[in-house]
Amino acid sequence: MLAFRLTGLPDSRLPLYLYCVGTQEEKVQFRPDGFPVYQLFLLRSGKGEFKVPGEGAWTVSAGELFVMEPGVAHEYIPHSKTHGELGYIGIGGEAAGMVLRSAGLLAMGPLRLSEFEQFWSRVTAIWHSLDDGMTEMWNSSTIIYQLILDMSRSTLTLHDETEEREARSRSLTRSERESESANEAFTRAVSLMHTHYQDDLLLKHVAEAVGYSVQHLNRLFHQRHGVTGHQYMQRLRLQKAAEWLNKHPRASVREAAETVGMEVNYFIRMYKREFGETPGKEIKHRIQLKMEKDSTGPVDHLYEV
Repeated sequence: MLAFRLTGLPDSRLPLYLYCVGTQEEKVQFRPDGFPVYQLFLLRSGKGEFKVPGEGAWTVSAGELFVMEPGVAHEYIPHSKTHGELGYIGIGGEAAGMVLRSAGLLAMGPLRLSEFEQFWSRVTAIWHSLDDGMTEMWNSSTIIYQLILDMSRSTLTLHDETEEREARSRSLTRSERESESANEAFTRAVSLMHTHYQDDLLLKHVAEAVGYSVQHLNRLFHQRHGVTGHQYMQRLRLQKAAEWLNKHPRASVREAAETVGMEVNYFIRMYKREFGETPGKEIKHRIQLKMEKDSTGPVDHLYEV
């Protein structure tokens, strides 16, 4: 067993820091005032129950993680005297709660960790590196952040909500699940294009962001719009350029091209192909229309004193 190990006074600039770490033989714990920071408990063997007054009680089994928020009164009672192993990590900092919540680790109740032994080994490695004086506070902050992210990827919640989602997933046919997934991916791809049409965004990066190959994403665009993803993005940029020119009739062609992230000569060629005339001619046409409109407008102001 690894004795309770404090890490010392944290640097005030650290939004997330390691407060303590250790392992112990499973035993009764009673903290009527809670703990000063977030606690991540890992039960390696044995079985027990966490009780939180006014909230409830949760059974925790070997291979599971239980996260307790700071200042929350609680107690832990082993179910037997098998002397199981319980590991713990204390995490503090202004960002600790936000990071744990975003990672999905603050759901009140146990979370099962796949490849539990790897996480147990990482906890003991953190303890040994601290005890040997090999890890500074700033480095341990990075290590803890990565540990939280990895735990998030490997957790399987044991709540009823998960069982309901799994039941719903089982009730869908394979084609329905694939269709639902494709709709979500396609919607996100289109949203990314509309958000970043001014940036140097490549279709392959859009595909990577939604978890598809370029070929598969192109098939989805063909099914819905009859064009490739690249053609869709190009048309979007040209439409945005036309809208921008309409609002800025005295702007230059170069400015219009730069506004939508396109090289000038390429922009001119594609613009003519899309709208039937070059942006330069359209700019001249719009200026002429504005001048004609101004010349035929009210002239009463010319006679004001």
